[in-house]
Amino acid sequence: MISMRFMAASLFACLIAGGAGAAALRVSPITLDLKASSPTGTVRVWEDGLRPVKVQVRVFRWTKVNGRDRLEPTTDVVASPPVTTLKPGTENSIRVVRVSKKPIVGTESYRLLIDQLPEAGRKTPGQVSVMIRHSIPVRFTD
Repeated sequence: MISMRFMAASLFACLIAGGAGAAALRVSPITLDLKASSPTGTVRVWEDGLRPVKVQVRVFRWTKVNGRDRLEPTTDVVASPPVTTLKPGTENSIRVVRVSKKPIVGTESYRLLIDQLPEAGRKTPGQVSVMIRHSIPVRFTD
């Protein structure tokens, strides 16, 4: 029990020490529930860190198979812009649009993935970089 506490405290200390200047990527809302009659939504993204951060945005169809999440590429829903750079202290809006003309029957579920991309040329030997990923549920109902 003591060794688990020690390991947890050590990990926390490493995260704090290595976090100076790290990205602090926030998103809102954390879920999108949209209607077929208004198939467009917006997610806001903020960068609260000290350096610019490059972000990639993708949409996947989301299903459950045997209790496990399954993400599949889709063209039924798009997000724009697909890639953006956020400067420290700034925010950006990401538009999510269902472009498919097929009628919605019940509910269609997707995941909007917002990934922090690694900084080119910022690798430091012996240092671990942690990239942030937000996975936001997006649902369209009839």
